[in-house]
Amino acid sequence: MKQANKPKVRVEKPLTVRPALSRAAAQFVEKHPNEVTGIVANALEAAAFEAGLVVSAERVLPAALRRLVVSRPDSGHGRVLSISEAAELLEVTRVTAYAWIESRRLLAWRATRRGVLVPAEQIMGAGEVVPGIAEVLAVISDPEAAWDFLGEESAFLDPEVSVRPIDALRQGKVEAVVAAAHSFLEAW
Repeated sequence: MKQANKPKVRVEKPLTVRPALSRAAAQFVEKHPNEVTGIVANALEAAAFEAGLVVSAERVLPAALRRLVVSRPDSGHGRVLSISEAAELLEVTRVTAYAWIESRRLLAWRATRRGVLVPAEQIMGAGEVVPGIAEVLAVISDPEAAWDFLGEESAFLDPEVSVRPIDALRQGKVEAVVAAAHSFLEAW
């Protein structure tokens, strides 16, 4: 007996798309291979934050990506906080934290998709911010550039005062930091 002609079922294989790096990204990876892990970890943390997930290496990230999570130092050195985290550390409301940013008492800037970023090192305790932030922002008006100046070792600051401007502010040496900020701005 002859079999009836069965229609051929067309089976399509799923298209596999592999993401590719842009030329600029590939060049960056070639020049800075040691920084890639931290960048990927930050991107994963930002994506988890944006999705409303609690960033926890055990529960959110697949096992293969857990090694990329960068643990944050307790000192706050180089760490940036969300507005909620900053308000909690300062023991003020988010509204107050925003008011402090507006009045330049608290240094912060808006980052794409991550909201407002507040450098942790400027927070000294409940209701207390490093003195002199407003004075530095009066000289270097862009908050992110001002933080770059404050957080890095400065050739414009007398080494006897301190190595980093943020540390000099913590020591109450506002005038020395403001003078260094003027020199920094003139150099750039």
